[in-house]
Amino acid sequence: MSEQVKSLVKSMMVLEYLSHHPDGAALHEVTRQTGINKTSVYRMLTTFEALGYVTQQASTKNYRLTLKLLHIGHSALSSDVLTTIRPELNALMTALDETVNLISREGDKIVFRDKLEPRYASFRTRTFVGIYAEMYCTAAGKVFLAFSTSEDQENYWQRNTRLFQKLTDNTITEKSHFFEELKMIRAQGYAVDNEENEAGISCTAVPVFDNSGTPAYAVSVSTLTPRLRNMGPENLAGMIQKATSAIEQELFKK
Repeated sequence: MSEQVKSLVKSMMVLEYLSHHPDGAALHEVTRQTGINKTSVYRMLTTFEALGYVTQQASTKNYRLTLKLLHIGHSALSSDVLTTIRPELNALMTALDETVNLISREGDKIVFRDKLEPRYASFRTRTFVGIYAEMYCTAAGKVFLAFSTSEDQENYWQRNTRLFQKLTDNTITEKSHFFEELKMIRAQGYAVDNEENEAGISCTAVPVFDNSGTPAYAVSVSTLTPRLRNMGPENLAGMIQKATSAIEQELFKK
């Protein structure tokens, strides 16, 4: 293997390491975890920063990926997964006349992979494709946790307890309440963000299971809370589940 190719491999190792740390990582952490010497890692990071793929946070000096990489990754996603399932997402949006999101999990965060909004939506959410969000206060995040292992749930709680905050009066920040919520979600098959992230807006999410029974994605629908109450969360979840079942068939040939 040529030296140029070896350098490229090492550069990709650095990018892949940062991809698992959406809040960023310090230079010494990247060096230790990748096994690449500090000088080389620094040169790679400064080069990626100059190209716009990495940014250094002013407060912590940590390095993290920028959304520029999303344009590359999203092109691959669009040509594969999104091309396959977009019709289902679009049909769901049309049927409900509400915002529909496709979400995946990355570490202790969720990331919005796609977002479809009605042309004349009654409101606009603050999310966009590529944005990361917390798991504890979102319907999709709670879905991923509810269908994970008890060990994963406990580890998530321990790692993130200090980050939990009351975004609204309904945000769950007490451990026993949160874990009871996860049990209920697993039993009923869907999660509801009951104005836990933003006052006046509720979100209902349903998992898309892969062949191992693990959520590969979640499909969520954002609604004004009065409209969700009129529809009934279980009725909305049922409509989403029809879409997720079709998506599972398309992606995993179940």
